Amino acid sequence: MSCPYQWNTLEDSAKPRAKCFFCCQTFFSVFSIFMIVFTVVLFPIIFQDLVNSQVVLTNGTLSFDQWLAPTPAIFKIVTVYNVTNQANVTAGGQPILEPIGPYYFREYRERVNVEEVYDQELWFGEKKWYEFDYNTTNNNRTNGSAPLDPVKDLFTTFNLAYVGVAYNLTISGTKAQIAGAVAMAKLEHEQTLFMTRSVNDVVFGYTDKFLTILKVAMPDLNDRVQLCANMSERDINSISKIRTGRKNISQLGEYTAWQGYKKLPYWKTDEAATINGTEGLFFAPNLDKTKSITTFVDDLFRANPLEFVKEDVTLTLPTYKYKIPKYVMMNATNNPLNDGFYAYGPDGLMNLTAAVMAPVFASKPSFLDAEPWLQDEITGLAPADETMDTNLWVEPVTGALVKAKKQLQANMMIMKLPMFPHLGDLRESPRFVPISNIVETGGMDEDLVNTFKAKVFKPKQQFIIVLWVLFGLCCLIAGVFGYLNCRHIRKNQKGSTLLIPNEGSKLGPGGKRDSYKGV
Repeated sequence: MSCPYQWNTLEDSAKPRAKCFFCCQTFFSVFSIFMIVFTVVLFPIIFQDLVNSQVVLTNGTLSFDQWLAPTPAIFKIVTVYNVTNQANVTAGGQPILEPIGPYYFREYRERVNVEEVYDQELWFGEKKWYEFDYNTTNNNRTNGSAPLDPVKDLFTTFNLAYVGVAYNLTISGTKAQIAGAVAMAKLEHEQTLFMTRSVNDVVFGYTDKFLTILKVAMPDLNDRVQLCANMSERDINSISKIRTGRKNISQLGEYTAWQGYKKLPYWKTDEAATINGTEGLFFAPNLDKTKSITTFVDDLFRANPLEFVKEDVTLTLPTYKYKIPKYVMMNATNNPLNDGFYAYGPDGLMNLTAAVMAPVFASKPSFLDAEPWLQDEITGLAPADETMDTNLWVEPVTGALVKAKKQLQANMMIMKLPMFPHLGDLRESPRFVPISNIVETGGMDEDLVNTFKAKVFKPKQQFIIVLWVLFGLCCLIAGVFGYLNCRHIRKNQKGSTLLIPNEGSKLGPGGKRDSYKGV
């Protein structure tokens, strides 16, 4: 006779153990999901907010200190082009150029009279000047070569003042003004198509005697000629304005006024005349590859967009590489937006005539991205290649400039102007002849990179390490707790019994099983 119930011990504790493991697994899963969401979604937002607070242009931030007085070396590297066949060019022939240089000029910047206005703008004056760096210029010269000196070295180029006056009076002057200019030019024996001057004079300026004479009849005329401004006199009277990013981080560093101008007076449309973009030392943080960045280039008197090229590693930092897109250099026919800049010449040129009062056109070196015939008409230029393009390398999280290489070629347009001596034998169609090539380099140095890492990336890495250490400790504690809980349950359940009916037992009246039913 067998009992319909049997005493089964639960020393294996199957059900309590399953419940224990289920609780531990649930805790681990929930905590893991939280960690993933926090690391992938929440932490980047929190970190970006911390970055934004450090890059705004307010006193005490790294960005403000570098903006106030940049510590890394910034250089303007100048190569000038000597015209070796002046007589042939005067007769309408193709120019033959001899490059001279490069000359390295160290750039210094200092902001003065800085004032924060409305908690969103910095108003300031700027001191920016250049000093010749003899050692950098001549260290790489071949043995036996004479050292370069921009004050002593002479070269022959176009008479910027004379050609400028002739061109502008031909376009917009009266016959009386033209006749007066021609007469004054004859009085000045040096006024020919060409001039021979020092590199320093042409690049950073000289007072032209011909313009000084004309200034008597035209008081508003500027009698100083220069390719680059060198404010060595340190006399700053105009005010520039930029946004601090305090109220809108996406506007960080953008100009709202430059040298007293809210809109530049040189251009045809309001859109072209609008001053926008940053000076290029920094941009709004959290860069988007699909969007361009904009710099205001004072040498060109305009804002230029730059488009994303690729991700790169520069000075051990992850960066986005940018360049000037081709459409910026197109003429108004191919890009109607450039109509405001009087872009009526060939593709690849920027017309600066309205700004400098002379037929000067900027291009990329060796007419890169320009119409091929422009280079074909000049002898002595190096072949164009991508290394001649303007590139910026920007750290995408902070928007800080890591490295910059801005490259620009200044060209003079010459053409037949019958009423002016020395210009009457030139060919009818314009020819664009390079005067100089200017490369501006800058960015972070090793010390600034280390400071940047210490203040931006090191805290992020440390926080992530601490976060994952805490995660590991929590997992370890959860595992230990689960193990101890399981042992505790087994210990309490050891020896206890539970009456479990046999499978063969039958239900009694009312659906209850008989207590003792034999088989």
